[in-house]
Amino acid sequence: MTLLPTETLKTFAHSLAPLKNRAWLPPALLLLALSSSFIFSKDSRDSFNLKDSHAYVSAKNMAITENLSIEHNLLMFIGRTLDGSGKPTYEVYNRFPIGGYALIKLAILPFGDDLSAKIYAARTLMLLCFAAAAILAYLALRRIASSNWIALTAVLLAFSSAYSLYYNDMISNETMIDLFGIMLVFHGMVIFEQEGRFPQLLVKACAALLLGWHVYALLLPFIVFGLMRELVKTRPDAFTRSLALRQLKHTSLSLLRSRYLALGVATLLFGISVLTFNFTNEYFALNRETPLTELPSFKSMIYRTGVSSSVTESRLGWIYWPGYLERQFYRIGMSLPYALSPQYYVEKKVDEQRLTPPRLQVILGIAAFGASLIGLLFVRRHKILPATLALSGFCWALPMRRNVGNPGHDFEAVFYIGVALILFALLMLCCRRLWGERLVAALSIAALLLFVASALRMSQINADSQTAEFRDAQIVDFENIRNITDNEDVIQLNAMSQLHREIIDYYLSGRILIPVYKIASYTRMPDFVVTGIRLDGLASLTPQNRALFLYGWDNYYARIDEIIAQAGEPLIRSEYDVRLNDSALIYVKDTTCSGSDAEPFFLALYPADESALPSARRQHGFDNLDFRFRDNAVRRGGQCILIVPLPNYDIARIHTGQYIQQADGSAQHLWEGEIHLTEAMR
Repeated sequence: MTLLPTETLKTFAHSLAPLKNRAWLPPALLLLALSSSFIFSKDSRDSFNLKDSHAYVSAKNMAITENLSIEHNLLMFIGRTLDGSGKPTYEVYNRFPIGGYALIKLAILPFGDDLSAKIYAARTLMLLCFAAAAILAYLALRRIASSNWIALTAVLLAFSSAYSLYYNDMISNETMIDLFGIMLVFHGMVIFEQEGRFPQLLVKACAALLLGWHVYALLLPFIVFGLMRELVKTRPDAFTRSLALRQLKHTSLSLLRSRYLALGVATLLFGISVLTFNFTNEYFALNRETPLTELPSFKSMIYRTGVSSSVTESRLGWIYWPGYLERQFYRIGMSLPYALSPQYYVEKKVDEQRLTPPRLQVILGIAAFGASLIGLLFVRRHKILPATLALSGFCWALPMRRNVGNPGHDFEAVFYIGVALILFALLMLCCRRLWGERLVAALSIAALLLFVASALRMSQINADSQTAEFRDAQIVDFENIRNITDNEDVIQLNAMSQLHREIIDYYLSGRILIPVYKIASYTRMPDFVVTGIRLDGLASLTPQNRALFLYGWDNYYARIDEIIAQAGEPLIRSEYDVRLNDSALIYVKDTTCSGSDAEPFFLALYPADESALPSARRQHGFDNLDFRFRDNAVRRGGQCILIVPLPNYDIARIHTGQYIQQADGSAQHLWEGEIHLTEAMR
């Protein structure tokens, strides 16, 4: 007779009965699963090798950490530049508490000047914080559910999501360090609720606030729920209703003596003290000339919290409520173990950029969030603990939607892990009630396998997502430039990608770096130019480099003048005059670069022979080489110059200009023009 599925599960669970009561086994299995994150994580000691925000944020935070020192009064800054008068100034980034950066700094200090080893050490620290957060979540859920196996299964399933496994080694205090802080405080909340140990909760909360602000999203519902519970307990009964005034006084005194209120006041004051340190540091770094309301960190704070009403047109789609909530539920839906996800992470990224998340994931997210809240109705003990954890993600996402809504900030979805933890814990409680503890123990083995499979699959996706530009050998470019230049040198950055711009802040920390699109004029001319375009006819100081090249400042601009002169008369006259030489298009504007340069340029090349096109472009009949101003920009006096290398095939026609992307996906052309070549040009 064929066994029914339920009977099969019971039979399998019964075979694991000898293991059920082994108290040491669940923690051992958890450590075994977490070790796979270290095993499958790429050895990243040679480059920032992942794409999108993973690389940008990692590079930026490594630059901030490298610059963190007593010499600079523990100021958190990305780099130094020059203002319009030629005075060095800091590009500050005091948005967050100093604790996370200090922790990274301690991890990289032993490696001296080995910048690649420091990257590896910082990534390893992030993985350790990820593992520590999982262990704290396990310890907390074990106390709530009174079951090692339920806690183990819920943690393994929740921590195997796409977001957790993709961002678990991103160097940032906004992800794994902050997640560790949240789980540290949640563990303190559990001990406080069960044993009344308030000092340990207060210490954990303050320590976590030194690591990141997300802790407030956990403290807020916990304090509100706790005060509401105490208010209900002190409401007047039938006998004392006539003594309403006395009872009101008694209730007020009880709330004032509440440890929940004390926790809120203490953590609020502690957070204000951390902010005061940041603002004071920033004020002195900016030469005591910038008022509080104009400090970069203050302006960032009021923008992210919605106090400032200014929102750029391109970001309206991020914060429009229906679409915004849909994307948040989509992110919750991605809390499934990654091995079970119906799509690859790289496909998910594309969908997020289009702001149209897949319906299946949205429905799963709504179902998961709704099920976790409904399940809380059946929890008998310590109900405010799971409710706090489940709601903490939205307590951050709703008031901070200008920050969370940014598609490039999808790492914020890591903090929806509370929904997954509570949902899976409730499901395991149901399983235990229906089929017993042995089945939960059996399911924990399946959860372990899913975690390992998810970590393995993510490592394969990460390996595929490395760009050729940043494979391990390319880091030599940055090291070559660092070795030639000196800490006192002023370097102008021209014509490079945003990722290069972020990474060079780390590798050239200590130098004064001038982004070409920020500085209009200088009283001190730079010593060098670093650019992503190799100029024909000018020898690079780094001849072996493949992506970034170093030139002397005077020689570089003398050669730019020669290139413009050799290109002859403009073939397109518009906002930019477009010239053509043997190997590049040259865009020249004889006025100071304006705000329109933030808009992308389109460049369509129609070849003389369509078979020369890349296979993916042949169906369109032209090659699409769209670019942004900062990727190709050169500033020469009052001129804006862009040099765009052309591919190595015969070109019959060129169509180029600038455009604005509309909310419906269409493009509005700001200016455009065409070049028809009478003879095919190579």
